[in-house]
Amino acid sequence: MAAAETSGTEFDIIIVGGGPAGLSVASEMAKKGRRVLVLEKETAGQTMRSWFVPPFVLDEETKQFNYGGVTRFLAATYSGAKTQWRAKLYPAYPYIDEKKILPYWVGVIEKNGSAILNNTEYLCHEVRGGQVHVTTTQGVFNANLLLDASGYSSPVIKQLQMEDGSYYWWSVYGAVLEMPLSGGLEVGDYMMWQTFKDTNTNPKASLAHGRPVFEYEVLGPNKVFALLLFLRKKQVTKEDMKPLFERMLLKEASTAPFHGAKVLEEKFGWYPSGGVSQNKAANRVAFIGDAGCWTTPCGWGMTFILQNYKTYAEKLDETIKEGRLDAETLQAIPALRVTEEFQVVFDKLVMHFLSNAPAPMLDKFINFFNEIDPILCERMFTLTITKKDFEESIALFLKNFTIGELIRVLPIEDYRLVVRVAELSIMAYLAAYWYKFADWVTGRKNNKVEGFSYEKD
Repeated sequence: MAAAETSGTEFDIIIVGGGPAGLSVASEMAKKGRRVLVLEKETAGQTMRSWFVPPFVLDEETKQFNYGGVTRFLAATYSGAKTQWRAKLYPAYPYIDEKKILPYWVGVIEKNGSAILNNTEYLCHEVRGGQVHVTTTQGVFNANLLLDASGYSSPVIKQLQMEDGSYYWWSVYGAVLEMPLSGGLEVGDYMMWQTFKDTNTNPKASLAHGRPVFEYEVLGPNKVFALLLFLRKKQVTKEDMKPLFERMLLKEASTAPFHGAKVLEEKFGWYPSGGVSQNKAANRVAFIGDAGCWTTPCGWGMTFILQNYKTYAEKLDETIKEGRLDAETLQAIPALRVTEEFQVVFDKLVMHFLSNAPAPMLDKFINFFNEIDPILCERMFTLTITKKDFEESIALFLKNFTIGELIRVLPIEDYRLVVRVAELSIMAYLAAYWYKFADWVTGRKNNKVEGFSYEKD
């Protein structure tokens, strides 16, 4: 629909961003009869990302867009740590066909009478007279609610000065490759963690200080998605990642099977690693997708969207019917609380450990998975780990890593996260010590982090 046909028109919801979060929620709201306008600065339904997900997040509507999947997990470091196992929690973790599911949601939106404006940038908004007035490069549009799904660099968040400095960021650059499989590669392989000597010249270096990780997913007999990633407090630019990816892909001896690969499609993106709950809202403004940190700490963003978008839309529709669009009500929509606190806190602590640990400690961590049932790894990353699994994992983890090592590796702001893990595990006796120690080091008490209370009872 053209801008001239929508300018000045009243909408129930204006959504900034035509990616998976914006389109999925917009499609559900359009089905419910809500008049929705999606603003996309490029072309809605196109993305530079791809995903695989645990099968439990797919329903009758979305399972038609999956194919193949991850069936074997691997990790290998330049210094010799290795592990691998066949998928145990599920037979496979299916890939999502991004070229089909996003256009499908576009069709649902338009079929149900709502509109999408491509090549339209959000400029600013103002709340007055019981409405949100959104100024864009194509004119001014009015709605009862503004839903921000604009992603990792949200202009809405910047306008409201609501940037969250607590996130770690996954920075990813890669490519879909056409290549024959050799060197032991199998369809369904997912290399979770591979490092190289020339990117680890400093043994104390970590992801947080610039050491990258190479990963790949074998999509089919002649098709591989290979990528480079960082996990750190600051995003790494595409310009910095691309040449490093090309060097790791084409010049490392251990990537010999990739050296003659043909690049079919470039892939890149940035996404937050935090909690899984929306922690920000303003009057008549809510946040979804990466803008609302709709992701698990280990970065399963599409998993979180597929698992939650219908429930979120249902709750949002009820909230609109009640006419309660204040910040407190929008922030309290309960659809995002889908996991136990211990699952999220543990996953977050592991991600921060992986980001900050030097190479020797990462080798110990990878070898750790040779000592336990690797299904625990799959449960941890999918936030399905049981309380018993959690307690056993903590006990085994502390046999491999001392408290002193954790203190040296983790930043000060994570000390209270360690406290919470201790409280939630069978090592509750450590909690009293850690609270005193963390308060002494940080000078802070009764912190609240990522939507969870860290106050001591």
